[in-house]
Amino acid sequence: MKRIAVITGAASGIGAALARGLAKEQYDLVLVGRNVDALSATAEDIISQTPQCNVQCKSADLTNLDDRSTVFSAVASAGVNDILLINNAGISHFGTLASNEDASLEKLFATNVLAPMALTRLFVAGAKKGNQRLSVINIGSTFGAIGYPGFSGYCASKFAIRGFSEALSRELADEPDVSIRYFAPRATKTGFNSEQINAMNAELGVTMDSPEVVAREFIRFLESDKATAHIGWPERFFVWLNKIAPALVSSALKKQLSTIKKYAAANK
Repeated sequence: MKRIAVITGAASGIGAALARGLAKEQYDLVLVGRNVDALSATAEDIISQTPQCNVQCKSADLTNLDDRSTVFSAVASAGVNDILLINNAGISHFGTLASNEDASLEKLFATNVLAPMALTRLFVAGAKKGNQRLSVINIGSTFGAIGYPGFSGYCASKFAIRGFSEALSRELADEPDVSIRYFAPRATKTGFNSEQINAMNAELGVTMDSPEVVAREFIRFLESDKATAHIGWPERFFVWLNKIAPALVSSALKKQLSTIKKYAAANK
């Protein structure tokens, strides 16, 4: 039976790597993003490697209701009963809270929180109406479990997505054909990061995964029965430690604060 995966933020980085990995797992794909040329390039690369894969590209701003509806309609018209929705699209801001203007914070939450919530609502309603099997996986971050200096807005948005995933999975626990899951990568080498973030991570000795590593871990998670996953060590340890002894994590991060603020001030 054919399966279809809808991947937001699929033009590059983690989203594109997930698309390549899922094509090899015999999923058809709907690639969603704002950059038409980049989406098309990703699609062409996937088709060249897995010609049996049916790939659609949908240029969309998911903060827009009409664009979300267009994405949903593309899947609804495909006539597939096994749907995987991956809410991966997102933006970030590296800098102190004082450097964030109201408009940038509003855009951050509209993109990272409200858009995936609204898109998920569309797909859940459609799955119930059409008697379809739906799996939703929200892509979070280590920063959705550990508040990190210089990323207060981004952390807040990822904490929100983690809470949304947990609450909705419990809300739909009596729906056997709908699952809501949460997958959290650690720092990843993508264009998402500015030069200052990369330099800061290098100075602090932060390990950064390639998108391909993240995609391999995602496939393992997809094939498991886990509701949530955090990848990377020692990140998983610090996620655990932050739950039971947050003061210890705060103390460790305070030692890094001057370095973080140095790069945050230089980030434009």
